[in-house]
Amino acid sequence: MKKMYHEALDLYEKGKAKEAIDILNAVIAAHPDYPDVHNAIGLAYSLSENREEAIKSFERAIELNPDYIEAYVHLAIIQNELCRFEEAKKTFEKAASLETRDKGLSPQLKAKLASTYAQLGDTYYELQEYVKAKDEYTRAVDVGSSFLDIKLKLAKTHVQLSEHPDAERLLKEILERNPQYAEAKTTLGLCYYHQQQYEKAQRQWQEVVETDPGNIKAKSYLNMLKEKLQ
Repeated sequence: MKKMYHEALDLYEKGKAKEAIDILNAVIAAHPDYPDVHNAIGLAYSLSENREEAIKSFERAIELNPDYIEAYVHLAIIQNELCRFEEAKKTFEKAASLETRDKGLSPQLKAKLASTYAQLGDTYYELQEYVKAKDEYTRAVDVGSSFLDIKLKLAKTHVQLSEHPDAERLLKEILERNPQYAEAKTTLGLCYYHQQQYEKAQRQWQEVVETDPGNIKAKSYLNMLKEKLQ
């Protein structure tokens, strides 16, 4: 069995998903209770874009070994690809809890978990459910505080909710890390504008235009501001 299993893994690594699946199915028929084999065939199904079978395989691996961190991660990735964000979030959280219990959260899992939270936040943001979006972006930032793009999304959500001091704090944190982040500067200008701090807003947008003369958004905001400064 081991020889067939490793042969299948080698085929998978070479991108030969169908051949790997055929061998792994034969292994499962003879030895149905090995979680590693179900995880491996799940990866092969995923490679062949048969996501529903991949999900069943990862779930079977987890059923056989409820502490199988890799199977949880692989399952969550597929759920995420299928836009099953709530399911993916719960699955990632289970993997995170197991990994934290054993050795602490790895950078790779942090990145995947933060991305899942952020994607769910994006969905709520597009639906204009800003409170729910804020909750998901906050979770993402808590997991991955170094991801400036997610911090920016959270800041924009605070602006939508008229929580301008919170937005301002986040945007300043972003600009401390990356002073040339034009979208963060533009959003900070908008934050100042909503607080009627027009000169501060103007300064942010002018800096953006000086660096990027073709920045349509900053130029539009400056034109909008002219009436306020007359």
